[in-house]
Amino acid sequence: MKKTIVTLALVLVGSALIAQDQFKNEAINNMSYTKGRIAQLAEAMPDDKFAWSPAEGVRSFSGIIGHAIAANYFFGMKLGATVPEGFNPMTIEKELTSKADLMEALNKSHEFVTAAIKSLKEEDMSVKVEMPFPGDFTKMSLVNIVMNHSSEHMGQMIAYARMNGVTPPWSMQPGEE
Repeated sequence: MKKTIVTLALVLVGSALIAQDQFKNEAINNMSYTKGRIAQLAEAMPDDKFAWSPAEGVRSFSGIIGHAIAANYFFGMKLGATVPEGFNPMTIEKELTSKADLMEALNKSHEFVTAAIKSLKEEDMSVKVEMPFPGDFTKMSLVNIVMNHSSEHMGQMIAYARMNGVTPPWSMQPGEE
Protein backbone atom coordinates (compact mmCIF):
# COMPACT_ATOMS: atom_id res chain seq x y z
CA MET A 1 0.00 0.00 0.00
CA LYS A 2 2.76 2.42 0.98
CA LYS A 3 4.55 1.70 -2.30
CA THR A 4 1.33 2.40 -4.26
CA ILE A 5 0.82 5.76 -2.53
CA VAL A 6 4.43 6.80 -3.19
CA THR A 7 4.12 5.74 -6.84
CA LEU A 8 0.85 7.66 -7.23
CA ALA A 9 2.39 10.75 -5.64
CA LEU A 10 5.36 10.60 -8.01
CA VAL A 11 3.04 10.25 -11.02
CA LEU A 12 0.96 13.25 -9.93
CA VAL A 13 4.01 15.43 -9.27
CA GLY A 14 5.53 14.38 -12.58
CA SER A 15 2.29 15.17 -14.42
CA ALA A 16 2.13 18.64 -12.87
CA LEU A 17 5.73 19.35 -13.91
CA ILE A 18 5.08 18.13 -17.45
CA ALA A 19 1.98 20.36 -17.70
CA GLN A 20 3.93 23.38 -16.45
CA ASP A 21 6.77 22.76 -18.86
CA GLN A 22 4.31 22.13 -21.67
CA PHE A 23 2.61 25.49 -21.09
CA LYS A 24 5.95 27.31 -21.05
CA ASN A 25 7.23 25.44 -24.11
CA GLU A 26 4.05 26.12 -26.06
CA ALA A 27 4.20 29.81 -25.12
CA ILE A 28 7.84 30.03 -26.23
CA ASN A 29 7.04 28.20 -29.48
CA ASN A 30 4.14 30.59 -30.09
CA MET A 31 6.41 33.58 -29.48
CA SER A 32 9.07 32.18 -31.82
CA TYR A 33 6.52 31.56 -34.54
CA THR A 34 5.13 35.09 -34.31
CA LYS A 35 8.58 36.67 -34.14
CA GLY A 36 9.54 34.72 -37.25
CA ARG A 37 6.50 36.04 -39.11
CA ILE A 38 7.27 39.59 -37.97
CA ALA A 39 10.84 39.17 -39.25
CA GLN A 40 9.56 37.87 -42.61
CA LEU A 41 7.22 40.84 -42.93
CA ALA A 42 9.98 43.28 -42.03
CA GLU A 43 12.27 41.71 -44.61
CA ALA A 44 9.55 41.91 -47.29
CA MET A 45 8.68 45.55 -46.54
CA PRO A 46 10.81 47.95 -48.62
CA ASP A 47 13.18 50.10 -46.57
CA ASP A 48 11.48 53.28 -47.80
CA LYS A 49 8.15 52.06 -46.33
CA PHE A 50 9.44 51.47 -42.80
CA ALA A 51 8.42 55.00 -41.78
CA TRP A 52 5.01 54.61 -43.45
CA SER A 53 1.91 55.12 -41.33
CA PRO A 54 -1.72 54.90 -42.46
CA ALA A 55 -2.56 58.30 -40.95
CA GLU A 56 -1.16 61.22 -39.00
CA GLY A 57 -0.63 60.30 -35.36
CA VAL A 58 -0.72 56.55 -36.01
CA ARG A 59 2.29 54.36 -35.28
CA SER A 60 4.52 53.66 -38.32
CA PHE A 61 5.55 50.20 -39.52
CA SER A 62 8.93 50.60 -37.79
CA GLY A 63 7.11 52.00 -34.76
CA ILE A 64 5.12 48.78 -34.45
CA ILE A 65 8.34 46.78 -34.33
CA GLY A 66 9.80 49.21 -31.78
CA HIS A 67 6.64 48.91 -29.71
CA ALA A 68 6.85 45.10 -29.82
CA ILE A 69 10.47 45.28 -28.67
CA ALA A 70 9.60 47.59 -25.76
CA ALA A 71 6.67 45.36 -24.80
CA ASN A 72 8.85 42.24 -24.76
CA TYR A 73 11.17 43.93 -22.28
CA PHE A 74 8.29 45.32 -20.22
CA PHE A 75 6.58 41.92 -19.99
CA GLY A 76 9.90 40.18 -19.29
CA MET A 77 10.52 42.59 -16.40
CA LYS A 78 7.04 41.90 -15.03
CA LEU A 79 7.85 38.19 -15.17
CA GLY A 80 10.94 38.82 -13.04
CA ALA A 81 13.80 39.35 -15.52
CA THR A 82 16.25 42.23 -15.18
CA VAL A 83 16.79 44.59 -18.12
CA PRO A 84 20.45 45.13 -19.02
CA GLU A 85 21.93 48.12 -17.21
CA GLY A 86 21.70 51.39 -19.12
CA PHE A 87 19.02 50.06 -21.48
CA ASN A 88 15.70 51.86 -21.55
CA PRO A 89 13.07 49.85 -23.45
CA MET A 90 10.61 52.73 -23.22
CA THR A 91 12.65 54.90 -25.60
CA ILE A 92 13.50 52.19 -28.14
CA GLU A 93 10.56 52.99 -30.42
CA LYS A 94 11.92 56.47 -31.09
CA GLU A 95 15.61 55.50 -31.12
CA LEU A 96 15.61 52.65 -33.64
CA THR A 97 14.32 53.15 -37.17
CA SER A 98 16.56 51.14 -39.52
CA LYS A 99 15.49 47.66 -40.51
CA ALA A 100 18.79 46.11 -39.39
CA ASP A 101 18.77 47.80 -35.97
CA LEU A 102 15.13 46.96 -35.38
CA MET A 103 15.57 43.31 -36.30
CA GLU A 104 18.62 42.93 -34.07
CA ALA A 105 16.74 44.54 -31.18
CA LEU A 106 13.65 42.40 -31.88
CA ASN A 107 15.77 39.26 -31.65
CA LYS A 108 17.31 40.40 -28.36
CA SER A 109 13.91 41.33 -26.91
CA HIS A 110 12.55 37.95 -27.93
CA GLU A 111 15.46 36.21 -26.21
CA PHE A 112 14.84 38.34 -23.12
CA VAL A 113 11.12 37.58 -22.78
CA THR A 114 11.48 33.89 -23.64
CA ALA A 115 14.24 33.52 -21.03
CA ALA A 116 11.88 35.14 -18.51
CA ILE A 117 9.16 32.64 -19.43
CA LYS A 118 11.59 29.70 -19.24
CA SER A 119 12.69 30.74 -15.76
CA LEU A 120 9.16 30.58 -14.33
CA LYS A 121 8.49 27.84 -11.82
CA GLU A 122 5.11 26.29 -11.05
CA GLU A 123 4.72 28.39 -7.90
CA ASP A 124 5.45 31.57 -9.92
CA MET A 125 2.46 31.06 -12.21
CA SER A 126 -0.11 32.18 -9.63
CA VAL A 127 1.90 35.18 -8.38
CA LYS A 128 -0.06 38.41 -8.90
CA VAL A 129 1.49 41.02 -11.19
CA GLU A 130 0.62 44.70 -11.12
CA MET A 131 -0.09 46.05 -14.58
CA PRO A 132 -0.77 49.60 -15.81
CA PHE A 133 -4.25 48.62 -16.96
CA PRO A 134 -7.25 47.36 -14.99
CA GLY A 135 -7.67 43.78 -13.94
CA ASP A 136 -6.13 41.08 -11.79
CA PHE A 137 -3.22 39.35 -13.46
CA THR A 138 -0.92 36.49 -12.56
CA LYS A 139 2.35 35.62 -14.21
CA MET A 140 0.52 32.87 -16.09
CA SER A 141 -2.01 35.34 -17.48
CA LEU A 142 0.86 37.66 -18.36
CA VAL A 143 2.46 34.92 -20.48
CA ASN A 144 -0.84 34.73 -22.37
CA ILE A 145 -0.84 38.51 -22.77
CA VAL A 146 2.71 38.35 -24.21
CA MET A 147 1.57 35.88 -26.87
CA ASN A 148 -1.58 37.85 -27.70
CA HIS A 149 0.28 41.15 -27.87
CA SER A 150 2.79 39.82 -30.38
CA SER A 151 0.05 38.31 -32.53
CA GLU A 152 -2.00 41.50 -32.39
CA HIS A 153 0.86 43.60 -33.75
CA MET A 154 1.79 40.98 -36.33
CA GLY A 155 -1.76 41.39 -37.66
CA GLN A 156 -1.33 45.16 -37.69
CA MET A 157 1.91 44.74 -39.67
CA ILE A 158 0.15 42.46 -42.15
CA ALA A 159 -2.44 45.19 -42.77
CA TYR A 160 0.29 47.83 -43.20
CA ALA A 161 2.21 45.58 -45.59
CA ARG A 162 -0.87 44.86 -47.71
CA MET A 163 -1.74 48.58 -47.80
CA ASN A 164 1.68 49.05 -49.38
CA GLY A 165 1.25 46.25 -51.92
CA VAL A 166 3.42 43.78 -49.98
CA THR A 167 2.09 40.24 -49.65
CA PRO A 168 3.22 38.43 -46.51
CA PRO A 169 5.78 35.87 -47.73
CA TRP A 170 3.92 32.92 -46.23
CA SER A 171 0.73 33.94 -48.13
CA MET A 172 2.32 33.96 -51.58
CA GLN A 173 1.28 31.47 -54.20
CA PRO A 174 4.03 29.43 -55.87
CA GLY A 175 5.91 31.64 -58.36
CA GLU A 176 4.42 34.88 -56.90
CA GLU A 177 6.73 37.65 -55.75
